[in-house]
Amino acid sequence: MQRSMLFLVAKGFDIWKTAASMSATRLLHCDGKGTNNKSSSNRMAYEVFLGGSCNPTTWRSEIAIPTLQRLGITYYNPQVSHWGPELIAQEYEAKQTAKVLLFVIDNQTRNSAGIIEAAQLAATRRESLILVIYPYRQGQTILDETVSIQEYCDLMNGLLVLQYLMERQRIPIFESVSIALNCTSKVLREEIHVQDLHADDGIRPIKISFGQNGMDLLMLREIFRSMDINDNGTVNLEEAWIALQSSVKCNVSSMPELLSVVNKSEAYRTLIDDGFLAKKDPTELRINFEQFCALAMESAWRVKSNGVSCENWTNFFVPESEKRDLYVGVIGKDQFWLETTAIPSIESSGLSLYRSSLNEYNVKVLPQELQRMKNSRLILLIVPQHSRGITIMALAAHLIGLRAKLVLCVQTLPEDCLVSGEKLTEQAVKDYNRGRMYLSDYATREGVPVFQNIADALQHAIQLVQHLC
Repeated sequence: MQRSMLFLVAKGFDIWKTAASMSATRLLHCDGKGTNNKSSSNRMAYEVFLGGSCNPTTWRSEIAIPTLQRLGITYYNPQVSHWGPELIAQEYEAKQTAKVLLFVIDNQTRNSAGIIEAAQLAATRRESLILVIYPYRQGQTILDETVSIQEYCDLMNGLLVLQYLMERQRIPIFESVSIALNCTSKVLREEIHVQDLHADDGIRPIKISFGQNGMDLLMLREIFRSMDINDNGTVNLEEAWIALQSSVKCNVSSMPELLSVVNKSEAYRTLIDDGFLAKKDPTELRINFEQFCALAMESAWRVKSNGVSCENWTNFFVPESEKRDLYVGVIGKDQFWLETTAIPSIESSGLSLYRSSLNEYNVKVLPQELQRMKNSRLILLIVPQHSRGITIMALAAHLIGLRAKLVLCVQTLPEDCLVSGEKLTEQAVKDYNRGRMYLSDYATREGVPVFQNIADALQHAIQLVQHLC
């Protein structure tokens, strides 16, 4: 394992260093007034971290930096003309201390590492992440290479899955850097969370449905009916909130906190009368089923008082009838390995499992697959060398951020890589291996075991589950 990891990190580091040294911009970081500060001894906390797509994009130098300088907002710009290893610590510190993480996923690059990092931050920095996405176009070029139909579909699937993971955490998505900068200023100026932004601020409406977010409408109907004793179509707001908080295993808020949540909820406010919250006795407030469903979505997205997302997987209760020992996530032709090798080995060890039956993860199957993962003691995900792997890598990074128990197999792409019979260019191989390097490095720092050999990964996962049992 150590030998495989050293190879992966070394190869990825070379790729990362080469890409970073090619990037070009005027400033490393700035105090918002045009003053350079390159001293590593100065541990200034910058207000905004400018993350996401780098070379050849110019959104930082042409739009973001001039705007932030005009507003007097301090920022850290990781896109530099001369990169050196000594900047790794600076960039990490700037990212950790920044009040807002402004990430732009631009269609001029493949964004393998950017999509993975955004998926990770959606789990770990949900209150301060502002994301701009420029979707890919059919027939476009990336670094003078025409994007094939197959690669276009893979790239767009990665973006759609990222959007889904963002919306599960109620993180808004922006369609332009300028609008995102305006909202960045508002978040800083008013000291609010990004979840408190509204449609008037220019955010794209949340498209996720109850079913996509794991909210069962039949279950919600039963909860509502159990409280609607007189069958008059309304229930007490405070009692409804307590019931919902209990069902999603989050801390129960007080009535003042609840009213604050309702007042800030864009989805909920659109369903109530203007004078609803002005009633003298808040304990008498009543809501109908449609309002109850909106509140259910809000409760599923709320953050605990200690800053941990309600989707934290470490303390999630799973009924014994639905619990499994292992979830094994594979894509494409690794299904054959799953059927012929993995499942017999798992079952011979006396373990139960959920298994994916997918060519690729997408937003249609993710709700069900995520629930299966949540119901498993351990998750094994395989990032294969026969796939670009954008989606499964983004999913893995998000799960690590949610503190799911995970084992990874991350295989680097060979120089003569074929994906579904299509030969990848040298640049494409470097781009997708950069994502693999980022994921492996992040997983290792978070204590998640990473292997290159699929058999080693499976054996380690089995041993871990046996120890957990």
